[in-house]
Amino acid sequence: MWRAYVAALTTPDPASPDLAKYATGDALKTLTAGIQSVKDQGLKGTGNVALAPKITAVTPTTAPTEIEITDCLDDSASQLVRASPGPAYSDEPGGRRLTKATVNRQADGTWKVSGFGAQQVGTC
Repeated sequence: MWRAYVAALTTPDPASPDLAKYATGDALKTLTAGIQSVKDQGLKGTGNVALAPKITAVTPTTAPTEIEITDCLDDSASQLVRASPGPAYSDEPGGRRLTKATVNRQADGTWKVSGFGAQQVGTC
């Protein structure tokens, strides 16, 4: 999901079909709203994020339909920059942040993020 989000930010394209491959419901709405906000401000994303996800819960333990994932997402190598002419833009520095996600099995057998939260830089 994060790689699709970072890729969609480079344009920025809130309608990127890759977002819906990995996210659904509130998670998808949050991602697309974030990208739309970046676009509306005349900005775009550059760089990449480092990920190290770990499964921290599986429900139910047999034939799971929901998985909880915890990560220490590092966005220090990514930033927002001005995409079009306009005043200078200074992005806040990134870093390592605690991130948690809920992933649900869909009716078609795929797994998609249905909810997530990212904490402040320095939380992991």
